[in-house]
Amino acid sequence: MNTEKKPIYPIQVWDITEQEFKRENNYRNETTFALSNGYIGTRGTFEEAYPFDIDTGLEGNFVNGFYESEHIRYGEANFGSPLLSQSLLNLPNLKEIRVMLDGELFSMEEGSVEEYSRTLHMKEGILERKLVWTSSLGHKTKIRISRLVSFARKNIMVIQYQVTPLNYSGKIRFASKLEADVENHTRKTNPIVDYGPFGRRLLKTCIRTGQDRSYYEGTTKGSHLTMACGSAHEIFRGTQSVDREDLWNGEQGEWSAVLSAEVEAKEGETITLDKFICYTTELDMPKEELESFVNQELSDALQEGYACLKEKQKTYMESFWKTADVKIKGNEALQQGIHFNLYHILQAAGRDGKTGMGAKGLSGEGYEGHYFWDTEMYVLPVLVYTEPQAARQLLDYRYGTLEQARKRARILGHEKGALYPWRTINGEEASTYYPLGTAQYHINADIAYALSLYLQVTGDVEYLKEKGAEILIETARVWADVGSFAECRDGKYCICDVTGPDEYNVLVDNNFYTNLMARENLRHGVETVEYLEKNAPECLKRLEEKLDFSVEETGLWKKIVENMYFPYDEKRKIYPMDDGFMMRKPWDETKIPPEKRAWLYENYHPLFIMRHRMSKQADAILGMYLHSHLFTEEEIRRNYDFYQEVTLHHSSLSTCIFGIVACDIGYLDTGYEYFSQSARMDLDDYHNNFYAGIHAANMAGTWQAIVNGFAGMRCQESELRFKPAIPKEWEAYSFRLKYRGTLLEVSISKEEAKFTILEGENISFRIGTKEITLNGEGDCYVEKI
Repeated sequence: MNTEKKPIYPIQVWDITEQEFKRENNYRNETTFALSNGYIGTRGTFEEAYPFDIDTGLEGNFVNGFYESEHIRYGEANFGSPLLSQSLLNLPNLKEIRVMLDGELFSMEEGSVEEYSRTLHMKEGILERKLVWTSSLGHKTKIRISRLVSFARKNIMVIQYQVTPLNYSGKIRFASKLEADVENHTRKTNPIVDYGPFGRRLLKTCIRTGQDRSYYEGTTKGSHLTMACGSAHEIFRGTQSVDREDLWNGEQGEWSAVLSAEVEAKEGETITLDKFICYTTELDMPKEELESFVNQELSDALQEGYACLKEKQKTYMESFWKTADVKIKGNEALQQGIHFNLYHILQAAGRDGKTGMGAKGLSGEGYEGHYFWDTEMYVLPVLVYTEPQAARQLLDYRYGTLEQARKRARILGHEKGALYPWRTINGEEASTYYPLGTAQYHINADIAYALSLYLQVTGDVEYLKEKGAEILIETARVWADVGSFAECRDGKYCICDVTGPDEYNVLVDNNFYTNLMARENLRHGVETVEYLEKNAPECLKRLEEKLDFSVEETGLWKKIVENMYFPYDEKRKIYPMDDGFMMRKPWDETKIPPEKRAWLYENYHPLFIMRHRMSKQADAILGMYLHSHLFTEEEIRRNYDFYQEVTLHHSSLSTCIFGIVACDIGYLDTGYEYFSQSARMDLDDYHNNFYAGIHAANMAGTWQAIVNGFAGMRCQESELRFKPAIPKEWEAYSFRLKYRGTLLEVSISKEEAKFTILEGENISFRIGTKEITLNGEGDCYVEKI
């Protein structure tokens, strides 16, 4: 990872601005300027629809949860290997708008461009492009294009296209296109995948134009899912709507539809096209209702108008930043980085309770759009404290796929319980290489951890009773079945042949992280059943009947909790990642050419990698961070020092975690160094792969690095605590969080840490051994540093 890159964009704390259009930067910038609302996602491609090839651009439009599948080809398949793929499908593009300016086609690659800027306004949630274009005939035109994907209307995207002739009068012609001849860039974005989707995957049901509207409907070849999309238009001269019966002319081909309109413009007069775009799928409604729904949504959006939707977008973003904003005084580059990361996290998360969040959000095709553990372990903890309702809806997705997880558990030989898939969209396992997929059983405990954190922070007892308890019981049941009390380990409970977070050490026995998280999953399962017995016996009875569950099962869970085995090295007094870790051959970085170091699986056989004592990413250290209250500071320090020696940080999920733990044990300078590497990882494209989509987990990890790292915030055993510190490079920093309905602001300078209630009645927390209670709005406490 190259961390010495100069900033790609100007340092502006609330904006990301492209100052010059260059074809060679296009693919990356399409991700930078991607927009989403958790349901619709669209890459930052231009309305002109430039003909970029597979190495320079990807026109991407996606709907969360809408996927294509096909039969997976295996050289040698195992029993239980997934048979059908799931890939987030690239959908028809409706952003295209071609503009003829007094007979000349606007293109930034023709004529001359002045005063160019394309800016992502993160504070408002709006993408804006501005320029002055001079044609070959010398005609100057001011162009301003704004785009938003609405948080107020989940199915709606809007483009406002404004042109102002500066030194001429003439005809302005808009050609608004619906392009359905699209396909995924699988060979580029997921090169190790051998099964598609390749080529055109949507079978057209209909495509039509009429008056100011276009409409498309199609069904996937493999998953047999139907989607629909459409657009509606309105043109203004100045502030007056141009309303003529003959204004729009429609043309439709086999795979496209074009609506054209032409108006006269005087010199200095602004002509505006507002284009409203709608996407939906049969995952939300019966197929026969799709067209009427699209038309109604477009009509409602037209009636609201662009200005109204823009104001609602600003209002939504204002509410989000009110809680989620992190302010850094002393480094504007890092401030810009944290804003960029939080913005992309916000817009990537599913909010309907039926969809999750892909590792790339909805910004690109990377990882086929699959949901991983990234959501629960990195993103959801941010949302728990900033947008708890969004966190709840992501948990709803996991609850909604419990039945698929139960079926997966049976395939893996577990007669009870549920085993969540390592990577998925529809709830079924989509990982084709089980050593790096299904073997990562820790996904069960990760989901249970995120759920438990949500319950602790929000106090949402009703959610525990309605859905949470069922998840905790079903995940615990698998842990109670997967291992055994091994005589050779003094009767301790051992879990064999699993893969922990570190993907360079696979199919190991007693992975420390897995065993630790499994034990806590079981502990939370026991506590949940005991709570229900005492406080909600009717809920427990319902679960006993539904799950064929008996309270007696918790007897085994308690025994496992008390007897979980953890590998331990007496010489170094550390917890090795697994039973065999210390036996492996020490890694010699000097023998690996620099150009191959970050891509080991692409350059070396897996067995070569697995036989070395090194780690791709945070593993045992991650477990110690999540459950730091179970270890002494000295224990964590010894283990941290050891894993510093053997961890290569070849995953974007790693440096943020090491930085947090470094802060916890007093290595503040090291923690700051790791944070600095993480904060601008995507913004400056450290891995040179940002074109395929964001690294959502790392983005969320930078928030955790500040809040959980520098401020030392933890919520463990339903107790909130802080251990505030400040990097010497900063003057001050602050953040806000929601806890049990109270909005708390934490402001930390070199002299003090100040805790203030902004909204709510009371809050209690601990700093060291001090118990602090604040009562009512405005009450504050100051701790000297």
